[in-house]
Amino acid sequence: MQMNERASRLPLAPVLLIAPFFLWGTSMVAMKGAIAHTSPLFMAGMRILPAGILILIFAALKGRKQPQGWKTWLWIGLFALVDGALFQGFLAEGLVRTGAGLGSVMIDSQPIAVALMSFWLFQEHIGLWGWLGLALGVVGISCIGLPDDWI
Repeated sequence: MQMNERASRLPLAPVLLIAPFFLWGTSMVAMKGAIAHTSPLFMAGMRILPAGILILIFAALKGRKQPQGWKTWLWIGLFALVDGALFQGFLAEGLVRTGAGLGSVMIDSQPIAVALMSFWLFQEHIGLWGWLGLALGVVGISCIGLPDDWI
């Protein structure tokens, strides 16, 4: 509760809450501009590597508990391989073939996939309105990617 009170006293608290989403979206524009001068996979690595290093430095400076044991590091490595190589790699490869705006909207469809995986893997309840919302989201994102001559 103390952290919420402190955060609410900051004059720019609402701006700080939406800043990550704004920065995430603008990164597509920056990537699109730079990707013509390098390879997409190099761009993907350069996007995620500095962030990982900064997070590790921040965690060390704050004295946060670090992962222990080989099994933990194996899971972290597997996650890094899947997220870093596949997600970031496919994102950068897709950005070569699409615009920054469309790429940003398509990447924001990730919550739809998460909702479906949570339903399938963890039997989380979605409900009628949730299913309708998911369907509407898929249709909307699909329409954005349609070629102009199809409409």
